[in-house]
Amino acid sequence: MASNPAAANADPTTAEKPDDWMTSISRQTHGMSSGDRAALRRMELTRSPGADAVAIKMLLRADVPELRVRDDWTRLRLIGHFAGLLSGTAALYPHDERRGVGAALFEAGFSEKRLLRLLASRGEALGGQLALAVRILSRERQPVNLWDIYHLLGGDPVKSDAARLRMARHYYAAQAK
Repeated sequence: MASNPAAANADPTTAEKPDDWMTSISRQTHGMSSGDRAALRRMELTRSPGADAVAIKMLLRADVPELRVRDDWTRLRLIGHFAGLLSGTAALYPHDERRGVGAALFEAGFSEKRLLRLLASRGEALGGQLALAVRILSRERQPVNLWDIYHLLGGDPVKSDAARLRMARHYYAAQAK
């Protein structure tokens, strides 16, 4: 169970760094209509062009460079979907750079076995494991560091492995408390 559900509704974007897309994505997701957030949440189920249009609109309004959206569409599309899930129907901010994904998973009751399966996954299986983890996190109504998820999904093995290590470190640190 999350320790402070009210904190999830606080705006974590007060000290935004330049080019912090995740903070901008969080702000855009929070400010969306309930219909657009619902489209993001269901986009993996419906595979509709309308949901993709909502994701593109959100990414461009968040000042993600158009070239990056085009070249990194699959990963950014998943980030949009996950932001929609984490924001939920209450329009919460889905991103908080200070909240590690691993700690949030532990607090949500994510088992160590599932964590190990998630950390060992690659490719398409990773997307499925992350979707499961984010759905579990969305029940806790707490934001997480979307940059860790973004890097975990990426093609850069150094950043991906660093994200895996951070996730494991935060999970086991929370478990040790």
